[in-house]
Amino acid sequence: MEGKIIFGKREAISLLIILICNQLILGFPSIMSNSVGSAGWILSIYVSILALCLFLIISKLYSAFEGKDLLDISEFAGGNIARIIVGLIVVIDSVLIISVKLREYTEHIKIISFTQSPVSFIMLFFALGMIISVHFGIEPLVRSTTIVLPIVAIGVVIVVADSVKNFELSNIMPILGTGPYDIFVGGLPRLSIFSGIISLFFIPPFMGGYKNIKKIGVLVITISGIVLTVGVLAYLLVFPYPVSSNNVLAFFELSRVLEYGRFFQRIESVFLLTWSLAGLLYLSSGLYFVIYVFSKTFKLKYYRPLIIPFTLIIFSLSLIPESLMEIMYLDNKVIRYYAWIVAFGLPFVLLSIARLVKRKRRGMAKNGK
Repeated sequence: MEGKIIFGKREAISLLIILICNQLILGFPSIMSNSVGSAGWILSIYVSILALCLFLIISKLYSAFEGKDLLDISEFAGGNIARIIVGLIVVIDSVLIISVKLREYTEHIKIISFTQSPVSFIMLFFALGMIISVHFGIEPLVRSTTIVLPIVAIGVVIVVADSVKNFELSNIMPILGTGPYDIFVGGLPRLSIFSGIISLFFIPPFMGGYKNIKKIGVLVITISGIVLTVGVLAYLLVFPYPVSSNNVLAFFELSRVLEYGRFFQRIESVFLLTWSLAGLLYLSSGLYFVIYVFSKTFKLKYYRPLIIPFTLIIFSLSLIPESLMEIMYLDNKVIRYYAWIVAFGLPFVLLSIARLVKRKRRGMAKNGK
């Protein structure tokens, strides 16, 4: 890349929360309901705790490589070949996720506001926004997240608080939903909701310091887990199972119950603008990290020439599914079902190998003396 830019802990936390919690705006609550019924909020707590434990293990392994990102560590462990393999795995995984999310955002906006417009036409505006945002670099992106995140958070708080009057405790009964097995065994792949945390292992060169990385990760997973759990719980308390598992626009449906007298109706239209902006930041940040990883993988000096090609690839992949149902199936049952392997499995395996290599080299150095 064209030089290293340092940003602070606050910006990094805002960026990662956007990358993880954007799912609440999309179909996350209905996905959790579809997985375990009325116990979707318990599954959210379970995977949040599991993600935090795995992150602490990974961060412990990472402590021996302060200031390095995953590509630096992979090169240390296995040379150029290992760096290229790891880089391509992350790039392919991220491109697939971003293309799915681009289509989901587009489809949702089409359903809500632009019912007569072609999907490709709406998607074009997101693509142009991504190109412009990434062109200016990572620093403006992370600064923007610190501005947009509080606005989105206020919107979520308003939706949840105002929906309290519609809560029905009977909606979350039976408390274990479809059963303990579905929650604690079948729900393990739902770790993928925290797949955005892998971005944290690519920003040490921008941050400077292992301690910051560990604190940021713990805060992000904790805050995101609370937000997602509260959002799912509020949704399930308003919409009983199995109705809750069939809403395509889960959190938007929750916002539609808001009423503030005769002069303040259809409040969800206001939130749509802020949520669309959060979606654009998510997509733009994801595109930037894809290009950053690809550039560093192949040691390219400049990243801007890659912006349009990668945007076209993501745009084209987004158009392949024929319907929203198909794109949601791909997201829920395929990509997001296995994304946890890249987010948690890849760093764990790579760091474990790198520590063994480091220990072996130290031993050889001592024997040489």
